[in-house]
Amino acid sequence: MSFNFYKDFISKAKSFGNKIGELENTVQDEKFKFKEVFERNIILEKEISERTEELNQANKSLLTLQHIWSTMNSEEPLTGVLSTVIRGLVDGAGYIYSSVLQIYENNEKSELRIRALTENAYAIKVQEILGKIVLTYSINLENENNIFVQALKSRSIKSTKSYRQVYHGSDPKLTDEQIECLDALLAGRLITILPLIANDKPFGCLFVISIRNEISDTEKNFLNLFAGQTELAITIAGLFEKIRNQANTDGLTGLYNRRYFDQCLVSEADRSMRLRQPFTLIALDLDHLKQINDTHGHSTGDVAICHIGSVLKQNARSIDIPSRSGGEEFAIILPGIDIEGGMIAAERLRIAIEAGSIEGPGKVTASIGVATFLKHTESVGELLELVDQAMYKAKRNGRNQVQLATKEENIDWRQLAMETFAEIITKQRIPLAPAIANDLIKKFKTPPTSEDALTDFLYYITDSLSKTYQPLNKKGHTREKVEIATEIAEKLNLIQSEIDKLKMAVLLYDIGNLMMPENILLKPGKLTEKEKTKIQEHPIIAAREILKPILSANHIISVIEHHHENWDGTGYPSNLAGKDIPVASRIILIIDAYFALISDRPYRKSMTHKEAIKILKEGANTKWDSEILNLFIAAIEQKQKKPV
Repeated sequence: MSFNFYKDFISKAKSFGNKIGELENTVQDEKFKFKEVFERNIILEKEISERTEELNQANKSLLTLQHIWSTMNSEEPLTGVLSTVIRGLVDGAGYIYSSVLQIYENNEKSELRIRALTENAYAIKVQEILGKIVLTYSINLENENNIFVQALKSRSIKSTKSYRQVYHGSDPKLTDEQIECLDALLAGRLITILPLIANDKPFGCLFVISIRNEISDTEKNFLNLFAGQTELAITIAGLFEKIRNQANTDGLTGLYNRRYFDQCLVSEADRSMRLRQPFTLIALDLDHLKQINDTHGHSTGDVAICHIGSVLKQNARSIDIPSRSGGEEFAIILPGIDIEGGMIAAERLRIAIEAGSIEGPGKVTASIGVATFLKHTESVGELLELVDQAMYKAKRNGRNQVQLATKEENIDWRQLAMETFAEIITKQRIPLAPAIANDLIKKFKTPPTSEDALTDFLYYITDSLSKTYQPLNKKGHTREKVEIATEIAEKLNLIQSEIDKLKMAVLLYDIGNLMMPENILLKPGKLTEKEKTKIQEHPIIAAREILKPILSANHIISVIEHHHENWDGTGYPSNLAGKDIPVASRIILIIDAYFALISDRPYRKSMTHKEAIKILKEGANTKWDSEILNLFIAAIEQKQKKPV
C-alpha cells in the first residue's frame, strides 16, 4: 500500500473524527439547551400556578371586599354588619373561623367581648370545649400578656398557633386541659389578630383562623386591607345605628324601648333555637311608683324610673338588651345566660337598685322575675307570661325580691277564673254597686265544688258584671259565647291549654268596661273622637290595670289586650294584623261583635240574626279572620236550628 494512500486515509479519518466531535459538541449544546428550556418550563409552570392561585385569591378577596362595601351602603345594625363581614371571610375567603371583638367600658374597666362570630361546626366544637357560650367570655384590656391587648396597643397585626395567648387572663378563666383541647382542634393552623380602629379610636379586634400554618405577605396585605374596609363599615354602621337608636330608645331612661325589645326577643329566640343555647329574660317592676307620684310628685317618680334605668345600663354587658317595657316596668335580655347566671344577675340588680337613693322617698326597690328560654319554655309568648308571673309573685310576696319562674301545674281553668274573679271583686279592683258587690262576695264565701256548678257560677258572675255596663241586656250570653268559642278552637285543633285559656278570656275580656265612665258607655248619641279614644282604652285597662297584678290571670293578658285588633291592622290598641293577632283574640272579636249586634244598645235597637251575619260577612278578611268567621257562622247557624 502506497504511502500516499495511507496519508490520505489518515487525513480523512482525522476529518471524520473532527466532524464527529463537532456533532457531539452540537448534541451536547442542544442537550444543555433542552435541559435549560425544560427547567425554565418547570419554573414557568410553577409561576403560572402560583399566579393563578394568587389571582383566584385576589378574586375571592375582591368579592369579599365588594360584599363589605355593599354592607356599608345598607342600613343594617352594627351587629348585622359585623356578622356579614365575618361571614364573608369564612364563606368568601376560605377562613375556618372568624369573629369581631369590641371594646366595652363597664364600671371604669375596659374589656373586650365578642360582638359577632361565625356560627359553624368549628364554633360549636369550641363551645363544647369551653362549656359555655363564647359570648360570655371577656378579656381585660389591662392584661398586657394577651394577644388582643398587644395588637390593640401596637396597632399592628399579631399571630399565634395557640389558644393560650387568646384566652390568657380571660374571664371566666380556662383550664390547661381546655387550652390543650382547643389547640388540638386548631391543629397547628394560624390565628391572626388585627386591631380595628374606627374614627381614630380603638374599636376592637378582628380574629381569624386560617387553613394555613403560616401567613404570606400577600395574605397579610389582604387582611390589612380587609380590616381597613371593616373599620369603614363600622364607622358607617355606627352612624346608622346612632340614628336608629334615637327611634329605638326610651326618651326618659335612655334604655331600649318596647318595640325594639320585642324585635330583639324574637331574634334572640330564633338564635337560641338554632344553636340550642339558652338565654335569660329578667323583668322588673318599680315598687310603689303610684305612692311616690302621689306623695312627692310625678317628677320624683321620673327620677326613680331613671335611677333603675341607670342601674340597668351600668350592669349590662355589651350584648345585653336592657329596655323600658312600660311605665314602671323594665326587661333585660341576657344572651347565653342560664338560670343560675340569670338569678345572680337579677340579685345583683336588686341590690344595686336598693343601694341607690333619690331625693324625697330615699330608697327605691324593685320586684324582679327571672325566666330562661329553652329551660322553662321554647315559646316567646309563654316566656313573657312566665317571667311576668314570677315578677308579680315577687310583688305579692312582699316586694324587693327576686323570684324564679315556675311552670304551673295544669290547674283547671274554672279554678283560675274563680281565683281571678275573687281577687277582682273582694279587693275592689273595679267599681261595683254595693248591692252587687255584697251579693257576689257572699257567694264567694261558699263556692260550689262540682265542675258543673262551678261553671254555672262563673257564668252567673260574668253575666252579673256585664249587666252593670250593659243594662239593656236582659239575657246574659256567657254560656253561648264559651260554647261557641270552644267549638271553634277545637275545629282549629288548638291544644287543650289554649282552649282553656280561651274559655277564661271569654269570661273576662270585657271587664275593662267597668272602668269606663257611664255617660260614655250609655250615651245614646254619636261618640266624640275623645270619647271613642276613651272606649278604645278598655282592653288595655282590663289587661294592664285590672288583670296584670293577678297571678292567676297573667296567662290571658295578651288575649284580652288584643281582642279588638282587626285582621287588616286597623284595630286597636296595637294595630296588629293577620296572624300576629293571638288566635284567641281573633275568635273573641267575632263572638263579641255578633252578640253586640243582636243586643240592644242606647244608640240602636238589636239586629236580627240574619242582619248580624250579613254585617260579619262584609268584614271578612278586613275586620275578621275569614277562616274563623266561617267556623263561627257554622256554629251559630247550628245553634239557631236547635230547639230552645
